[in-house]
Amino acid sequence: MKKSYRIIIIILFFTPLMTAFLMYGICEFPVESPTSKTEFKIMTYNIHFGQGYDDKLNLERIAQNILTEDPDILGLQEVDNGRITTQGIDMALWLSNRLGMHYFYFPSENEHQGGCALLSKYPIKSTVGYMVPSISSQRVIIHGVVEIDSSLNLDVFVTHLGLINWSEDMTAQVDFVLSKTEAVTSGNPKILMGDFNLENNTAQIQTIRASLNDTMDGYDKHRTFPSYLLYDIPNEWIDYIFATGYKDVIDSYVVTDFIAGIDTPAEFGSDHLPVVTILTFP
Repeated sequence: MKKSYRIIIIILFFTPLMTAFLMYGICEFPVESPTSKTEFKIMTYNIHFGQGYDDKLNLERIAQNILTEDPDILGLQEVDNGRITTQGIDMALWLSNRLGMHYFYFPSENEHQGGCALLSKYPIKSTVGYMVPSISSQRVIIHGVVEIDSSLNLDVFVTHLGLINWSEDMTAQVDFVLSKTEAVTSGNPKILMGDFNLENNTAQIQTIRASLNDTMDGYDKHRTFPSYLLYDIPNEWIDYIFATGYKDVIDSYVVTDFIAGIDTPAEFGSDHLPVVTILTFP
C-alpha cells in the first residue's frame, strides 16, 4: 500500500475519534461554582433560536444579553441543536461554554428540534424531561436538581407552552406542568419558569399562582413580548418565574435595556425580553 493511501486511511480513521474526544472534553469541562452567597439571581429567556429583532442569527449577542444580568440559574426556551436553519449549532452547549455554566438540554420530538435548556453556575445533580400534551407544535418541561451546597438543593423546572391561537388546550398543558412540579416531594425549594404564552389575567396563570408564588407579584409588570416595538403589536406579559420554599424576593423585573444609550433592533438578541428574580433561601 502506498504511503499516501496509508496517510489518508489514518486521517479518515482518527479524525472522528479526535473530534469525539474534543467534544467530550468540551462537554465535561469543569465549571467552578461561585463562592458562598445568600442571594441567587434567576433568569428565564426565550432566545428565539438566536435570531434577533433585526432578523440576524447571533448567539454572541444572546450571551451578551444574558451577561447583562449574569444569572446564577438560567432557563432558556426555543433552543435547538444542529438544525440547518441555525447553522448546525448546538446552542445549549455553545452557551454553557460561553457563559461558564453547567447545562441540560431537552428537545421536543427529536434531538434537533427546538426545546428547553437549564443552565446553572452550580452543579446539576439530576435531570429529566417530559413531553407536554400538545396538539400542534410539541412542547416540553424539564426538571433539574441544582446543588447549591451540601445543605441546599433546588428543584428547577423550565417549560415553554403552546399557543392559544394554534388551538392548544392550555388548561391541559398547565395541569400537566403542575402535575410534574407537585409530584416532586423532596422538600427542596421549587422554581418554575418559562414562556407560558398566557397573559397575566388568564385563568390558567391563576391556577399556577394557586400552587406556586408569582415572584413578580407586587412589582411593576412590564411586557416581555415583543422585545422591540417596531410596529403596532400588542404588549404581552407571557414570561414568568414562579417559586416556593424561598425566604425573600429581593427584586424581580423584566430586562428592558441591554446597551445603555442604544435603542435599535440590533440591541435585542431575541423577540422576547428576559425576566429576572433575585431570591434568598432559608
